[in-house]
Amino acid sequence: MKILLIYPNVVESPKDISLGLGIISSMLKQSGHKVDLIDTTFKITKKQIIEKFKNFDPDLVAVTAATNDLYNAINLCNLIKSLKNVPIVCGGYHATIAPEDIINQKCFDVAAIGESESSFLKFVNSLEKGKPDYDIYNLWFKKDGKIVKNKIGNLQQDLDKIPFADRRIFDYQKYIDSNRGLATFMSSKGCPFQCTYCINKVLIEKYRGKGTYLRFRTIDNLLKEIKQVVSEYDVKEIEFYDDTFTLNKSRLKEFCIRYPKEIGLPFYVNTRVNAVTKEDLIALKKAGCVRVSIGIEAGDPKIRNPVLKRDQTEEQIVNTFRWAKEAGLKTYSFNMIGIPYEDKESIKKTIELNRKINPDYVGVSIFNAFKGTELYDLCLKKHWLTNKYSKSYFQSTNVKHPNFTVKQLKKIRDSFGFEVYKIHNKKRAYIDLIDKKLASIPFYTKLRSFLIGKGIKNIIEK
Repeated sequence: MKILLIYPNVVESPKDISLGLGIISSMLKQSGHKVDLIDTTFKITKKQIIEKFKNFDPDLVAVTAATNDLYNAINLCNLIKSLKNVPIVCGGYHATIAPEDIINQKCFDVAAIGESESSFLKFVNSLEKGKPDYDIYNLWFKKDGKIVKNKIGNLQQDLDKIPFADRRIFDYQKYIDSNRGLATFMSSKGCPFQCTYCINKVLIEKYRGKGTYLRFRTIDNLLKEIKQVVSEYDVKEIEFYDDTFTLNKSRLKEFCIRYPKEIGLPFYVNTRVNAVTKEDLIALKKAGCVRVSIGIEAGDPKIRNPVLKRDQTEEQIVNTFRWAKEAGLKTYSFNMIGIPYEDKESIKKTIELNRKINPDYVGVSIFNAFKGTELYDLCLKKHWLTNKYSKSYFQSTNVKHPNFTVKQLKKIRDSFGFEVYKIHNKKRAYIDLIDKKLASIPFYTKLRSFLIGKGIKNIIEK
């Protein structure tokens, strides 16, 4: 069969592939199917979409959709349906959290829920045989005017059995070049923490009794994939997108011993206060880690813990950043503004905490309420939700905050880094302020990525 995959990505920066679609492509090709891709990451015209669709003439279409690019996915699939009445499957995070939102759309015929790659392949194979199977775990179907709602299946416990993502289907070198020579990987699935703004809590509940939610790839498997990618593409650095890279201590120790010997490229990880030790950070530095990214989210303990349920003290946050600096690592702090119950004083405390830890980089997003999360239910109850999801949690929000307008939050976000750095490093503060003002200009983002790759980050940090 011929399957057309669609990646309706609307994220401006950082640009990255869909590992889920990449894995599906690998599985389909291994089973003898033909696969093509429409990718909107680097912009594509309606004419190009129509031409590609007609030239490939697929038997089936599959699209992935996170909440922020759901509208783009719907528009693309409505266009495809106008060209040919081809079956369309929609998966991704939003389909998992709210499958009814997907199956109720006219353009979608199947909703793929959760980790449904194997279920999707089973359905494709049944279609090829001319006997479509509507009794498959993880899939909801439209059939004879009704909706068939199959249960969610067990989790794949052995991640090494999952094929490597097919990066060739994307213009992967273009992704790497747009992100300062960076290739990205996931070494685990799941997260044990249950923050109120994140979907992990609802996923844990959905998969209760379906296997262990937090799972890890072996270091053998991970390094094998990295070697494959590095051999095929011009890669300068590696980033691991795991929510918390340092959870499994024995695995972390093995990684830190083997990575510098077998790969040797500079790399970046995410970690978490309460989930990393001083010894972990020292080991990461010795292995070639350049920077650790750590979530603060809110400096006000009344927001950070009762509202976000981060369960972290200021002392723990300060100590973790200090350990990273003592180990010789750069640090990146994740922060949010516009959180429910937050006011100007709360945000001021977040800025003050960042001044205290003095991170090398500061990231600030505007809070968005995502369906299925605890804070979404709160915002719904308080009538704080708008009718539409925002495309970017760096630029807007779907929450009508009682204490801030979107314009005010955007202004606070754009000046956040300046306020943090202006005491310790005025040059860094003004660079951050200019960077935020120009970030929405496509030419500037390309130039910025190029300059960072050429070493301007060293200038910024001085």
